[in-house]
Amino acid sequence: MFAALRRDFRFAPVTFSLLAASVALFIAVELARSRIEDPKGVSHVFGMVVMLHFGGDDDVSGPFALWDGPWWRWLRIPASAFHHANVLHLFFNVSTLWLLGPLLERRMRRAAYLAFWFFASLVPLLPEYFLGTTPLGLSGVACAMFGWCLIERQFDSEVERRLPEQAIRSFWIFLFAMLILTAFDLLHIANVAHFTGVAYGWLNARAAHHRTGRRAWVASHALLPVAIYLLLHPFWNANYHALLGRRVEDLSAGVPHFREAVRRDPALPQVWLSLADERARSGDFLAAWRLAIEGLKHNRSNGALMEAARQLWAMLPDDERKEARETLQHVFAGETSEWSERLRMTEPPVLKGLLSDEPAGAGQTSAEEDAAKRRGRKRSSKPVDPDQTDSAAEGRTL
Repeated sequence: MFAALRRDFRFAPVTFSLLAASVALFIAVELARSRIEDPKGVSHVFGMVVMLHFGGDDDVSGPFALWDGPWWRWLRIPASAFHHANVLHLFFNVSTLWLLGPLLERRMRRAAYLAFWFFASLVPLLPEYFLGTTPLGLSGVACAMFGWCLIERQFDSEVERRLPEQAIRSFWIFLFAMLILTAFDLLHIANVAHFTGVAYGWLNARAAHHRTGRRAWVASHALLPVAIYLLLHPFWNANYHALLGRRVEDLSAGVPHFREAVRRDPALPQVWLSLADERARSGDFLAAWRLAIEGLKHNRSNGALMEAARQLWAMLPDDERKEARETLQHVFAGETSEWSERLRMTEPPVLKGLLSDEPAGAGQTSAEEDAAKRRGRKRSSKPVDPDQTDSAAEGRTL
């Protein structure tokens, strides 16, 4: 066995070293899981992109390590390719790459082969991130090598011998079988990464043999910085704007980000609460009420928003309650009476505070005094550090 490994290493040292690194990383992650109480964020610490949650009852989530951090954070994408979900996932990828890798390595210069691995671990994963998934595994690299062999076997008899028509058909059957399993929700497979990998490898092989292929190869790689920039700054994503708002220390400075977040996705009740809280702290309880009611329009079953609206109603001066009722009528129309009962607008007001850490005594604090306290209070929620694992939750797209 060891003699065979030494022989393989001598003929394909880069392939062997990269696969050994992936196996070592898998072992390191599994050992780390066994030593900590909360294993969810282990892969994140080892460089993998995972879906994170801001913490507490907040509904802001996403790949925070890509959205916020130093400029080199995008390198977590190719690093994610070297992570694997389980032993079976690792076995399939390593065995496939051990078959295909030496075919490429013996026909490329070492620098070119390393560059191929790097881009093949990056490019297939990019569309998955744009689709909102966090893939992992070297299957994108394996598919890129398969796409390369589809062209190269026409020019190299050794590649054709090692990868006959039967093997080609089996590989295609496997890829489409993964599509079916994903469609029936039996497995979560990064099918877009698989087919992108095949196309990327095919394009590389075409570029090596045709002048037009070289132009397409150069053009496609020139677009990579743009794609990576957009991935790191997804202006169309509501959670991205909500994260920017959460990361500032002063709540009022986060308001523009929060407004953009709920404009793009109103189903973010905690962001509506932050907007209402900022208005309440400045003493504008009517504006805070309107924000809470607008948030309830899109999040009807959210208990925190409902309780906030009740407390805001209790804080409203009598001369503003008519406008508050008109807001409720405008938002809920025929359901106004039901919502009036839910929000206890017919009951005597009881002040408990809106989102404060300490409740105000019932009947002992006026609206003006409460507003003064809020103006002097800073946010109590601590910004999330993407390098901390308290709120990590791993995505598993193979």
